[in-house]
Amino acid sequence: MNRRQLTKYAIYIVAALSAALINGFVITYVQQHIDENGYMLVLIDMLIVVLIFAPIFALVTKYAKKLSKVYINTSRKVSGNKKTVLLALLTALVILFILYAKYRHNINVIQDIKNLIA
Repeated sequence: MNRRQLTKYAIYIVAALSAALINGFVITYVQQHIDENGYMLVLIDMLIVVLIFAPIFALVTKYAKKLSKVYINTSRKVSGNKKTVLLALLTALVILFILYAKYRHNINVIQDIKNLIA
């Protein structure tokens, strides 16, 4: 795989994971403010997805793709080789893994690492 393809895939991976994480924040926020139960909650949830989350997810994906492209391209320019793109992707994936673990699964990765080291 050449550097251009690797960069393209890295941008898509980081953008998709970032957009899904931000979308999860929005879903959590809205769910905290819905006081309905039962079938009304299901209806409200479906309406929110159609009317709000679909456009928000598209918008988040657009900007996350731009930001990840800038991040990957800046990393590539610093060194200019294929290994830098892999290192940038790995760094982004580690950061996103920590954020996913913390905010979507309530797992504190940093604290667990500290406990292993100490």
